[in-house]
This record gives sequence, structure tokens and C-alpha cells, in this order.
Amino acid sequence: MKPSLVQLSFALQSFEDPLSAAMAHNMEYDPLVLNADEQHKIVFSCILPTDAHEDDVISLSATHLTQRHACYLVTYSLTQLDLERGKIELSFDKITTNDDYVLQILLHGRHGTLKDSAQFDVSINAYKLGYIPAAYKQIPPKKKHSLRHSIAYIGSSLLSFF
Repeated sequence: MKPSLVQLSFALQSFEDPLSAAMAHNMEYDPLVLNADEQHKIVFSCILPTDAHEDDVISLSATHLTQRHACYLVTYSLTQLDLERGKIELSFDKITTNDDYVLQILLHGRHGTLKDSAQFDVSINAYKLGYIPAAYKQIPPKKKHSLRHSIAYIGSSLLSFF
């Protein structure tokens, strides 16, 4: 199954343009509901602004409303091919929980200057129970003890009393 695609743009949409009215779901300050796919990821199609240049960096982050650091963050350095296409695809991987976030898309110039930015209120929904790291999925098998080990364990326990 192909992951659901969320389209983001730096430009505010115009209500006079019929195409913009049809795409009003991605307007700044309108809440978005984003659902992770079965690979626990959300894919964003980011439309590049006209002032984007090669080697500029786009960063996309989702910060929980009660935290100061980004829970999900992806950065990408633009290439000439990206500029010719006019858009790039970025994704958040390993979506773990359902919660509300502030989504920010930033375009930084070559020398770290902020060229463009947009901010969205989003509600991110994980797929089923959310991503569970492999370390938590594997439960170590119980160790089988032979009769010899059991006798040694009981003997050492008895000797510890003396």
C-alpha cells in the first residue's frame, strides 16, 4: 500500500484561486490530521518556494505542544534536480503515539539565514498501537535449568544461611 501523502507549501493560500480553495487543507493555522501508514511513517510533499536555491536546507519538524525539542525532525539539502521538479518528499518515520504537535517547515539559505517558514497545527495518529522498537518486541527465552543446576542452586541457598 502506498503511504498517504500530505502536501505542504510555504505560501499562504488564496481564496480567490479555485485550485487553492480545493487545497485549503494545508493552510497555515488550520489544524491537520495526519495518519501514519502501516510502515509507521508519514510522507510530506513539500512545494519549494521561488527563492529556493541549490544547497539550501529544508527542515521539517513536529514539536509536541508541551515540549521544547522536536519529536520528529528531518532535514534535506536541495539539489538542482529538486529545484527543477519544484517539490521534494520528506517523511517522519517511527510514529509512536497519537498526539497534537506544531509542525514547522523552514528553508535556510547557504549561510544559515532563514528564508521562508510555515507553521501548522497537526494531530498525528499512529498506525494501530504505534511503532514499537525491536528491542521491546523481543522477549528473551527462559533459560532451562538441568537437575544439576537446580541442586547446585538449592545447595548454595542452604549454605548461605550458615
